[in-house]
Amino acid sequence: MIAANFGRLFEVGFNIGILTCIQQQKISHNFGDSYRLDLQQIEFSKMVTEIINSHNIPSGLNIKIVKKWSLFYLQKGFLGGLNFFREYLKAIGGKPQHLKILYYQCSFTKTNSIGTYAKKDEEGFKEVLLQLKSLKPSLSTSDINLYINRYSKTGEFLWADTLLLLQKGKNFRILCVDLSVFSPAATEVPDLHEVEVMRKLLGREISYLRSKSVFSNLGIDTSTLGIDFSQELQDYFKAFNYHDKETTKLIQAGSYTHSFYNFLQKTGILSSNAEVLFNVVGYSDRTINAISINKDKINFLSTCSQIYQNKDTYKDISIARSEVFKIIQINAAHSFKEGRKFVDDLLAIGKDASFIPHTERIEGFANSIDIISDQLADDLQVDRGSHLRNAHAELIVKALESDETYVFLTGNPGIGKTTAIAQFLKNHINDGFLFFYVSPRKQVNLDIIEKFKDKTTGLLCDNRLFSINTNSDIIASNGGRRTIKYQSNNRNDNFTEKTVRFLKDNPENQRREYHQRQIERKGETVLQPTNIKTLGVLNSTCDAVYALINNGEISNNIIATVSIQSLKATENGENTLKHFANIFQDVVNKRTGKVVSAKMQEISRRIQHLFK
Repeated sequence: MIAANFGRLFEVGFNIGILTCIQQQKISHNFGDSYRLDLQQIEFSKMVTEIINSHNIPSGLNIKIVKKWSLFYLQKGFLGGLNFFREYLKAIGGKPQHLKILYYQCSFTKTNSIGTYAKKDEEGFKEVLLQLKSLKPSLSTSDINLYINRYSKTGEFLWADTLLLLQKGKNFRILCVDLSVFSPAATEVPDLHEVEVMRKLLGREISYLRSKSVFSNLGIDTSTLGIDFSQELQDYFKAFNYHDKETTKLIQAGSYTHSFYNFLQKTGILSSNAEVLFNVVGYSDRTINAISINKDKINFLSTCSQIYQNKDTYKDISIARSEVFKIIQINAAHSFKEGRKFVDDLLAIGKDASFIPHTERIEGFANSIDIISDQLADDLQVDRGSHLRNAHAELIVKALESDETYVFLTGNPGIGKTTAIAQFLKNHINDGFLFFYVSPRKQVNLDIIEKFKDKTTGLLCDNRLFSINTNSDIIASNGGRRTIKYQSNNRNDNFTEKTVRFLKDNPENQRREYHQRQIERKGETVLQPTNIKTLGVLNSTCDAVYALINNGEISNNIIATVSIQSLKATENGENTLKHFANIFQDVVNKRTGKVVSAKMQEISRRIQHLFK
């Protein structure tokens, strides 16, 4: 298949991109000139000629078009590998020169050279395994032959597309990437120089990304949750092998990673006490699926190995899809009342059918606007005749007014948690408070501030209130420095406190949120957006709260809202939660790490309620 050879060109380009990044960053490694020598043995023109000669290219198809596509995938792979590894190094943090690549495995021979460089697999395996001699000086030729025999089977690490073992200090990382491309068949290779062809290609890329559900962007913290892959997923991955390439490749890369780690353990190259982080990536020319896990989650990779190595390569995809569809039918039937009939009705829908009616009665459900029973009201010690939301709010107020030091509040969305807290705070402004609200949605944060406003005037309901929020555009418009937008009835100026710039929330400053990025000249004929390194939203907000608390005269009733999508790892191995420590940085002894009681008591006299 010509598509398979395009994929091999992509893989070659991807690994050349990584090698380029390694050379540019001057990262220490053990592979010497082995890959440079391999690359000297292959020529792009010969590879393209072999592609043309080895496939039934339809008559009339311009050979130049095949050359263009071949170059396209080679370049696409190169840029993908170069940028991927640059971003990977940035995620690790620190100077790349502090890293050492103990092992780097890729291939530019045999099938990856489209048959133009007939170096035997065994010879390539020997060369790549010799990199480990610096870690295990006793490694002999007989040992290597045994390892090749053991680890050259399906699913074993010697077949990985891209595999690295990196060391930084006493910590190790294993990075494994398995690659795939979405390429045209021989009968569908159009001219890349045609604008309409490029438009259709772009349309396909966008359609593919749109076809993914929102859960395709879901990040799962495997270090704290009991997450694993079920072996029963193998039928799913078989059934949707083409449409879910990245996940299939992720499973494959997980199998190689598991094999490589077992090899390192059995040979004593890595001790059982060594700190290892596994980065496993399924990479296509459209998107990426990746997992990062510690060694205590090695069973996760073991399941990947079992799924990949035990896959039935002879099972027809249509059969696998039929089996998966039956499972969906069975589960759907169990999920609804009279589910079998409901599912059968759905399957019987024709092109002209409008809808299928289905009714269920859910027992034990209470609407948030329903009146609770007298018995429940007595049990909860709230007023009889209360609506559920009002009863819930009454319970919240009782908890907040109790002598409990800490109150953890949970509940369904829309039940009135935030509204009850806002009302409590408005009734206790004399006590002083800090209300720090975090949400992934900007509009929700703005709605929180609205709860503290007078609906008639649009101003904050009390002159002592001070609300703050920010976003990346505001920070960027201020040169990337800590910048906050504030609302207050008592002041209208822009001012600086500590290291934070406070901007009044008015039309003039609102226009700055939609600033145009400045342009800088890169060369005589090249213009590019100015690269401004900005401080984060959470960083700015926490420092702003610190500045207000430390000042003590601006306000002791602070409403801070911030919109973040997820925690982000920082360069020193921590995450963005560390910024919360900045709020009370002056009340902690930096040498001992203990709270300075006198300073904390001074703040607590001004600010008695803390909500987060």
